[in-house]
Amino acid sequence: MTALLLALMACAGGSTANVQNPTSPQPPAVSIALQSPATQSILVNGSAQLNALVENDDSNAGVDWTITCAAGSSCGKLTPLHTASGDSTTYSPPSALSGNSESVSIVAFATADRTQNVTSSVTITGFAPALKGNYVFQAQGADATLNPYQIAGVVALDGNGNVTGGEQTVNFYDENEDVNTLVSRADPVTGGTYFVGADGRGLLTVRTNDADVGQNGIESFSFVLLSSSHLLVAEMDTLETATGTMDLQTSTTAPTGGYAFVVNGMDIPSYSPAAIGGIINIDSPGTISGAGSIADQNLYGYMTQNQKLSGTVSAADSLGAVTINLTIPGFTSATVFQFTGYIVDDTHLILAESDNNSGAGSGSSGGIAIAQGSSAGTFKDPSAFNGTFVFGVSGMDLTGFTPDTLTSVGVLTADGAGNLSSGFTDTFFQQNYNQPPNYLGAQISSSFGGTYTMDKAGVGRVRVALKGFTPPVHPSITQSYIFYLTGNGNPPLILAAGDTTFNYPSVGAGIAYSRASQLGFSGDYGFNTFQENGLENNGTGQFTANSAAGTLAGVADMNLGFTAAFTNAFNDTFQPPDVNGRIVGTLFNSSIAVVYYPIDAAHGFFVETDLVSPGTDQVSFGCYAARTPVCEGCQ
Repeated sequence: MTALLLALMACAGGSTANVQNPTSPQPPAVSIALQSPATQSILVNGSAQLNALVENDDSNAGVDWTITCAAGSSCGKLTPLHTASGDSTTYSPPSALSGNSESVSIVAFATADRTQNVTSSVTITGFAPALKGNYVFQAQGADATLNPYQIAGVVALDGNGNVTGGEQTVNFYDENEDVNTLVSRADPVTGGTYFVGADGRGLLTVRTNDADVGQNGIESFSFVLLSSSHLLVAEMDTLETATGTMDLQTSTTAPTGGYAFVVNGMDIPSYSPAAIGGIINIDSPGTISGAGSIADQNLYGYMTQNQKLSGTVSAADSLGAVTINLTIPGFTSATVFQFTGYIVDDTHLILAESDNNSGAGSGSSGGIAIAQGSSAGTFKDPSAFNGTFVFGVSGMDLTGFTPDTLTSVGVLTADGAGNLSSGFTDTFFQQNYNQPPNYLGAQISSSFGGTYTMDKAGVGRVRVALKGFTPPVHPSITQSYIFYLTGNGNPPLILAAGDTTFNYPSVGAGIAYSRASQLGFSGDYGFNTFQENGLENNGTGQFTANSAAGTLAGVADMNLGFTAAFTNAFNDTFQPPDVNGRIVGTLFNSSIAVVYYPIDAAHGFFVETDLVSPGTDQVSFGCYAARTPVCEGCQ
């Protein structure tokens, strides 16, 4: 029986051996690969397209995208963050970089298996080549204690976003001294970085070895580039804030001949607001003999006028800095002053007082000097001062228990014979309580006439008195200025000589520009501004004005109470020019009312005009100028 069974099995083809089924093949693993370049370089106003292809993904889950960059940096953005396999995402860089370039890593993950990923690197660069060379910078404002603050110096920019050297003078309130006091410091610049964006806005960091300035020795500035040779700046630190300018240095030759100058700040012996103006005649190499030199001082509203001065001017160092020592015996508080002058070109010096390194110097002030050139000594006749001028003055209102801010912008016409006409001013005294209804804040928005008297010595000193205000000012005012003429098409400088009635005591300094016959307010502009509302707010920015529509739109970078706030967009309106050429409008999304005073189609001042409106209690002052795009197609 067993044999039959075995035979039957054999006939059936059976076997007694073990049988094993073959293993099923594994599906291919999910993989991902870039279809765009693994590395890309773009400008800050550009974009990059990235795509990746996922293979062996039966679910068609697609691609997830992420972006990383250096700590503390803005990485930009990806749109969208998820794509189908093979579709593109767009990378848009941040609007500003900490230096001229920054790299980001963009990772594409296979959604079906995130262990499968690939990385692309994108390098973003700004427009740093627009700035190359040595630049002289200056700014004035306040420190965190709301004491006066001035800074001036030279920085070397390499065209690639690096600060390679320089020097500076800074006046500030040093809380680390044994006795807290205002001091002057001379600091070498040891490095830094800068960035220029497509809209002309940018950032500058300046590194020094002085831990008492900036953030542990690193100062930060916003700026707006008007051209490769001229910028408006604002300091953006938590301990100091200020506005000013930065200009390409085109000469380091020590000054000679006549220079008009003004400085303002603080008198140290009396610890009072002060301003000084005058004419310095460097009549032999390194020497100011006194011939053709004269100075005036406004010390807490009290004028000392027409004083002789003498002194010395050092040779320029390698960065175009000179030391100017002045002796002015007629001044009552201090009679010996020292300034560091930073040469911009053959006609301009930036001044920073540098005699106060121990806290016991003459003052803490900053300002400007402008050469008179071939006009020095020729201003002997009233005809030397003629034409229409737009002027801007800032300083201190001395009416309150503590000094506060004065802002003043205006226009006047000098007839060449000692008379002023067609004048109009918008002047604001932040704490003045003399003007009815006797609230804090006084405003003068009136037309005026007046007279002027030319100094017979021919140095270019002009005493200006504004009178006959309409509507009348109550209580009355006779506002006085001293203009220091420069000739050769350069603007006069101004010392605010205060109010002879002393109803509106003040101290300040400024500048006046000859007004063009054709005015305009349309196109791309850069601006800087300061605002005082119990805190000091300073900033820079850009806007585009459309005169046909009466609109402007822009972006501001502001230091608001010692806190930086970048990229603040605004849209505002303005009216056509009035009979005085003034343009009434708003600024910063109608948060303040302003009036613009065009100098020409490319330049002007503006001033906030709502001080006496309930609840404002603030003043603002600024200037604007046409800007050149940093690249073809840039806005």
